[in-house]
Amino acid sequence: MKRYKFSLQWKFLLIITLIVFPTLGAIFVWEGVQQKNRAMDQIANQAMILSRMVVLVRQWISDCGGVMVDEKSEGANGAWFLNDRMETPRGCFQRFTPAMVTKKLSQYSTRENLYRFRLASLNPMNPDNRPTDFEREALIQFTEGGVVEAFKFEQRGKNQYFQYVVPLYLEKGCLKCHPAQDISKDGIQGGLSVILPVDKMMSTVKKDNLKLAILGIGLILLMISTLFFLLRRLVIRPMRKFEEMAKEIGRGNLDARVNISTGDEFENLALAFSAMAERISTGRNHLEERITQATDELSGANKELQTLDKLKSDFLANMSHELRSPLTVIRGGVDYLNRTVKGTETRNYLAIIDKNLARLIHLVYDIFDITRIEAKSADWSFERENISGLVREVSDILSPLAMDKRISMGSISSGDTYVRMDLERIEQVLVNLMENAIKFSHAGAKIQIEVKENQDNVMVAVRDRGVGISKNNLDVIFEKFHTLPSSGEGSNREGTGLGLAICKGIIEAHGGKIWAENAKGGGSAFFFTLPK
Repeated sequence: MKRYKFSLQWKFLLIITLIVFPTLGAIFVWEGVQQKNRAMDQIANQAMILSRMVVLVRQWISDCGGVMVDEKSEGANGAWFLNDRMETPRGCFQRFTPAMVTKKLSQYSTRENLYRFRLASLNPMNPDNRPTDFEREALIQFTEGGVVEAFKFEQRGKNQYFQYVVPLYLEKGCLKCHPAQDISKDGIQGGLSVILPVDKMMSTVKKDNLKLAILGIGLILLMISTLFFLLRRLVIRPMRKFEEMAKEIGRGNLDARVNISTGDEFENLALAFSAMAERISTGRNHLEERITQATDELSGANKELQTLDKLKSDFLANMSHELRSPLTVIRGGVDYLNRTVKGTETRNYLAIIDKNLARLIHLVYDIFDITRIEAKSADWSFERENISGLVREVSDILSPLAMDKRISMGSISSGDTYVRMDLERIEQVLVNLMENAIKFSHAGAKIQIEVKENQDNVMVAVRDRGVGISKNNLDVIFEKFHTLPSSGEGSNREGTGLGLAICKGIIEAHGGKIWAENAKGGGSAFFFTLPK
């Protein structure tokens, strides 16, 4: 699953956006709703004031017994309900009732597209005063429910209106026109319905809400931008300086320092960080001095060891060379005694001497070989020789030794295989590996020698059916003076421990490789390769 990584500044931007946007957004939405409610309250208050004004005008007209209006005036046109005229020098005047004045005021207001109002009654004398469904419901609530006002918003086509209804109570002057049966028990003779167009006001509210939304979004963006700027300046910038310094120190530049002058915790942290880098730099310098000193000491010790090792090799080479001559003389003397001495007991002692003398000569020759190989002073004679024929020849030479232990030997080869080698040295390797195989194999076992050829090299394998080699010893048997038991665990160790080390030195001098493995079914297998 792919994991997305975001920097601290973008995480902070996301967090403040998730916090500020909903919070301020809710505040501005709430303010928009409150503004709309205030506008509605204002409309309702205007309707209430207007209705109260109309009611007061009606009351004044009723208290005055009506008003006389010139019947030829524009305001008196079409408003004749009572035959109540008064002739004067200025003309004929007609008496207007409160209802007539209310109707004329509504006509004038409607003509100016301001508002309109009308009278509504459950038992109207004038058909124009029949109530609408809403007005009827309001009049019923006035007379039966004790309600003193009713209002609603309604949509008429594309326009929106606010209708406000208040009850009209019985006045003294009303009894002249309205019989008592038209009046309710609470003195309510009808209702005054005021209708206000609110499109302009609602449009203003919408514009104000839009301005408020734009202002809110702008304020939110400004706040987020300010916080983001402050974050980058006060937090991200110092942290990036720390990051750059850490990278420089990671590259090994311990002289890198961070300089922050903010006067806050970042400055204290920068001072502590720089002090730490200074201590690390000082410690590194001291460590380098100690390493240089230790290196010089090790170099001197190594040269001394090399000198001692050369002296040791020279000593062993000289001693082995010097020992060969007296050993040869002693061997000749033992051979002479073997030919001349006839006593059984004496011949037994001579056999013991001869056996140990052979071991001593073998040890001297091994020491001579290993010291010359390690000193790289051995003489090599590389020629292209038949290694398959050499394997067969060594097998024939060692066959009598194998027959004494009732061990059979066999070689597998695809034919003559030629390789560039020192014939005498490779013969020494084969003899050593085969003698070890004979020594560690059980009676009746079979030793198999294989020669395989590929494009790059030739591999020789010597497989036995002996006790095998533990895993811990597979890697160390080619070291000097490392010996293994001659048979089974707990047996005495024989040999000098130089044979396999000499074999390894010879093979590596040829550019090859030698190793050992445990064979399946028991026993072990030794392999070596020689480049063509």
